[in-house]
Amino acid sequence: MGKINYATGIAILQFIIYPFVFAASLFVWKRTGWRVGSKIWRYPAVLSLLRIAGSISTFIAIDHNSTQVQIAIAVCQLIGIAPLVLTYVGILRQIDFEQKMPPRRLTIVTLVALIGLILAIAGVSTAKTSPGETYKPGTLVKVAMAIFLVLFAATMLLSVWLFYSLSFSLLRFQKKLFLAIALSAPFLVVRMVYSALSDFTTINEFALGQNETVYLCMSVLEEIVANIIVLSFGISAVLQPDFVKLNAEQMKERDQQHPDEGKPLSGQDYNTAYNGANAAYNPAIHGAQNTAYNPAYPGAQHNTAYDPVYNGGLAPAYHGAQNV
Repeated sequence: MGKINYATGIAILQFIIYPFVFAASLFVWKRTGWRVGSKIWRYPAVLSLLRIAGSISTFIAIDHNSTQVQIAIAVCQLIGIAPLVLTYVGILRQIDFEQKMPPRRLTIVTLVALIGLILAIAGVSTAKTSPGETYKPGTLVKVAMAIFLVLFAATMLLSVWLFYSLSFSLLRFQKKLFLAIALSAPFLVVRMVYSALSDFTTINEFALGQNETVYLCMSVLEEIVANIIVLSFGISAVLQPDFVKLNAEQMKERDQQHPDEGKPLSGQDYNTAYNGANAAYNPAIHGAQNTAYNPAYPGAQHNTAYDPVYNGGLAPAYHGAQNV
C-alpha cells in the first residue's frame, strides 16, 4: 500500500468540500432554469466534478501510480481557471437581463475561453508527466494561460462597466450577484497569479507537486473560498422576490444589425407605422379598399370599401367602435 502524504490530504479536503459546491450549483441552476441556467451555473458544477475527479485520481495514485494517472491529476488540477472565468461571464448574463451589453461580446469571451480550455487540455495531456518527474508546462499551456489572464481582465472591466451602467436602477438580486463578483474576485486573482507563476517562471515552489503548502494556500483554498462566496450570493439572489428569470429568447444571440426582426410591433410602433405612411390608401381612387389605418376612425380599422362621405369626418355610428 502506498503512502498517504500531503497531496492526499489536500485531495481529501477537496473530496469533502466539492460535493456541497456541486449541490449548491445545481440548486441555483434549477432555480434559474435548466436550459437558460446552463449558460450561467453549469461552470461551477463542472469545476466541482473536475476537483472530485482529481481527488479520486490522487487516491488511485496511492497504490497504482502511473503516467496516465499523473496526467489525469494534472489535467484536473490545471484546467480549473476556465470554469471560474466562465462562471463570471454567466453571472454577467444573469445580471444584464435588459441586455445593456451586446450579447456578442459575452459570446466572444465564452468562445475564446473554450478555445483556451481546449489548448490547456491538449497541452497537459501531451506533456511528459511521469511518476517522480516535475511537470513542465509546454507552449500550448502557456498560450492557454495567457488567454485566461486576458479574459479575466476583460471580464472584470465588463463587470465594472455594467455596474456603473445599472448603478441607479439595480434590483436586489443584481446587487447580490455584483457582490458575488466583487468579493470573490480577489481570491481568484491570487489563484491566477499562482497559475501564471507556475506556467511562466521556473520558481520551484510554484511547480506542480513541488510545494504543497503553496499550492494549498494559493490555489486550493482560494478556489474553495471563491466558489463558496459566488454560490452563497447566487443562492441569495435567486431567492429574492425581484429575481428576473431569463427565458430562452433573452439568452439567444440576436443579430445586432436587426435586433427587432421577427418581433411583433408594440402599440406605439403600430401607430407610428400606420400614421403618416398609409400606402394602401389612395384618396384619388374612389371605391378602393382601405385596409390601412384611417385617422378618421380613432382606435378602429376600416376594412370596407372607402367611402368619401366619411373622409375627414367621424360618423356617430362608428365612434369608439370597430368596423370589421
